[in-house]
Amino acid sequence: MRVLILFIVFLLGGCVSSDRSSERSPDFAIELHRKAAEQGVADAQYTLETIYDYGINVPVNRQEAIKWYRKAAEQGVADAQYTLGTIYDYGMGIPENRQEAIKWYRKAAEQGVADAQYTLGTIYDYGIDVSENRQEALDWYYLAAEQNHVDALYAIGMIFHSTKEDYPEAIYWIKKAADKGLDEAQYDLARMLYFGVGTEENKQQAFIWYLKAAEQGHVAAQFYVGSAYDFAQGVAENKTNAFVWYQKAANEGYAKAQFHLGSMYELGEGTTVNKAKAIRCYLKAAEQGLPDAQHNLGVMFELGDGVVKNMPEAITWYTAAAKQGNAESQYVLGTIYESDKSEPQNLHIADMWYQGAAALGHQKALEALKQNRTEPRTMH
Repeated sequence: MRVLILFIVFLLGGCVSSDRSSERSPDFAIELHRKAAEQGVADAQYTLETIYDYGINVPVNRQEAIKWYRKAAEQGVADAQYTLGTIYDYGMGIPENRQEAIKWYRKAAEQGVADAQYTLGTIYDYGIDVSENRQEALDWYYLAAEQNHVDALYAIGMIFHSTKEDYPEAIYWIKKAADKGLDEAQYDLARMLYFGVGTEENKQQAFIWYLKAAEQGHVAAQFYVGSAYDFAQGVAENKTNAFVWYQKAANEGYAKAQFHLGSMYELGEGTTVNKAKAIRCYLKAAEQGLPDAQHNLGVMFELGDGVVKNMPEAITWYTAAAKQGNAESQYVLGTIYESDKSEPQNLHIADMWYQGAAALGHQKALEALKQNRTEPRTMH
């Protein structure tokens, strides 16, 4: 909420005196603003619009607020122009009108409102009801960035990263946004440092930036902090810390974190062994389509590990993983169908899965295919 609103609250609150004089009441102050606004005083119009928009000592009245936003905007009040643009952009109390929104954003941007400059940049960047124009987007982003608009700094970096593929320039701008605390920029900077994109590979620095983003609640960063502790990537191995960070990301529904958390419960790493919790974690990740989790569920149902043995359920999960290219599941399905000689087609199905796994370089599948070619199989 804008600083002006706090000032208005203070101003109107200060209008109430101990003798409750009507001349010092909030109603009297609002009436003074109304009279000035009706006489065309732009600052009074802007104050009045804010009073009605946020319900400061009056009931919220969006239509009354819009009326005064428009009057102030038409007199050149830059903040009112930007707000009127957002009202048209999102259809807040009036029909959505993107072209009208762009008109008012531009007026505010030309007066130096950084949020308006950034918003115009995004409109041209993504071609929102205008022709996509990355150079026009950059021009507006640069103007906002000169005012240290953090989202504009990040947006410039992403244009250089994704469109121009100028990674050193991208990392320069992304780091500016990261230094100002933008979690998405911190996460992307960590990725670039980790893989050496636009800079030298530096897993220690990558971990620092992952951690900064993770501490702000960035879910993917929380997972990668967990992974760093789990596999000693840029930081000393610490399974307990890995468990903590995996759990944070898993609680937000991040499938990879759910899978790794399940693995830690299954193996007793960073926590005590708990097969029931492992299965629950694997199931959550598997239901989101993660093939490694689907495979592990197949194993646990096949072996009856922490759950009642259920071969049909195991085959269901192996198949789900295999269809997504999990070579181990493809190989296991091959062995299952090869060993089940109750149906003539099972040998053909087995070979199909062996071939899929072999194509992915699975050594045991290659050996199975080689053996099957040299040793004819018969159905019983």
